[in-house]
Amino acid sequence: MNLDQYYSIGQVARICSISIQTLRYYDKIGLVIPNYTDPLTGYRYYSNRDLLYIKIVQDMKVLHFTLDEIGTMLKSDNLDSLFAKFETKKKETLEEIQRLEKTVKSIEQRTARILMLQELGGGLKDLDVLVELKRIPDRQIISDRGRYVCGMEPSIIKFTELFGRVEAIGGNPGHIMTIYHENIMTFDRAESDLEYCIILNSVGPNNENIRIIPEGDYITALYCGIPNDTSCKRIYSKLLQWIEENGYVEHGASIEHYIVDMAQMMKPEEFIIELQVPVIKALTL
Repeated sequence: MNLDQYYSIGQVARICSISIQTLRYYDKIGLVIPNYTDPLTGYRYYSNRDLLYIKIVQDMKVLHFTLDEIGTMLKSDNLDSLFAKFETKKKETLEEIQRLEKTVKSIEQRTARILMLQELGGGLKDLDVLVELKRIPDRQIISDRGRYVCGMEPSIIKFTELFGRVEAIGGNPGHIMTIYHENIMTFDRAESDLEYCIILNSVGPNNENIRIIPEGDYITALYCGIPNDTSCKRIYSKLLQWIEENGYVEHGASIEHYIVDMAQMMKPEEFIIELQVPVIKALTL
């Protein structure tokens, strides 16, 4: 037979810019098999049609088809089937783009948070505490309320569980918080009525376990450091003093809002914390 229109594996590797090892693998799995075997030498040769198949494989790989999918398409001469596979791949690709865009947005949010923490951290160490009256809008949260030990380790366990619940409902988690349903000045850290919360920036279709903290006025104190019994009561007393001096009264449970995420939970000395006490004007009672 005239071998002018046949190519050795080395020639094909050069022509198609592909490794010999890859060609041998394609041969092994039956994806592209050399068309002709010389009966005298046992050498195997590729035809022009085989080269076309190799180019199709390379093109389909760029479109992120698997080798199994490519093999099925090479064996099919049905254009309807080919069209359906391209439509499916298009849908999968668009879904992947949406997932990646969500990941990019999450990275941007965390990067902005780190920059904010750096700026706040240096300033708050000098100021000790920053007191402000704020109007805080509605907050969607997923939470766990019960009588729990108040401490770092139990908090980490509860927040880890909550992040799992957020993922299960397809939510986009924001900051974490603890709501004190008892008086901060007198509560027992060994067993307290606490509500661990994660703010939801967005929610998925399954949102039956989500509740809303309604919009309201809060007197807030922003500070940095390790949240403990001493720091919490010290900051809370500052807010009580402000409330009394400015004609307000408490109007609900106090909130400890941690401007951190789970990646920073193991470094409490870098915490930025905002204690939020809901208030209304005394004259409105």
